[in-house]
Amino acid sequence: MAIDKHKRNSSIRAQIVADIQASILKNMQTGDKLPSEAAYARQYDVTRSTIQKALKDLEDLQMIDRVQGKGSFVKLTKPKIDMFNFKGFSDYALQLGTTPVTRVLKQEIVDHHLILQRLRGIKTSDEVVQLTLDESHLNLEQFPGLEQTDFEQNSLYQTLRSQFKVYPATANLLVTPIMPTVAQAELLEVTDCQPLLQVTGQVRTANNDLVETIKIIYSDQSNFKFVVGV
Repeated sequence: MAIDKHKRNSSIRAQIVADIQASILKNMQTGDKLPSEAAYARQYDVTRSTIQKALKDLEDLQMIDRVQGKGSFVKLTKPKIDMFNFKGFSDYALQLGTTPVTRVLKQEIVDHHLILQRLRGIKTSDEVVQLTLDESHLNLEQFPGLEQTDFEQNSLYQTLRSQFKVYPATANLLVTPIMPTVAQAELLEVTDCQPLLQVTGQVRTANNDLVETIKIIYSDQSNFKFVVGV
């Protein structure tokens, strides 16, 4: 993939990480050796230090192992989802070079609010990897007609941006560990004795207008990273 060095809201390093991850998902097996840092630097026309940082990001995602003096090797061939990536699930999946897959579990109206429950995953080759179990509550007075959208075929955030000119920007979230129900575990393809993380909260625009109230349960294919000041 050609790296767009002028692309807004996406650093060169992030583009390289996404491209290498997509290549791993599509073309490689556990234990395969990745190209050298020098080869990647030539491929993406960047410095080796940029490649080193991108490979460190992939190591943090547990996608690869880096062995001093030997190179980098594939550790996982299933995607790791960034828990705080609220640009939109479909955008995220496409960035990885995969196909987003959505199954709508509930789509109903209660007190002028759309309640939308979805099982979200991505398709890599012939396999669908389930990543999140989402529930969204949206005010239909703010988004009239939204309930008519087919959310198995259309992205919620893309619909909000294109039809309503609403742009989700910030999220105020609470993260708690949970034990999934048997039904939740079956949907996410994990065991019901495996603790998972649940995120609840609100997504707002840059002007602090409420977009949606959310509850998201993440599968074990999630990456949980904090950056805090001390």
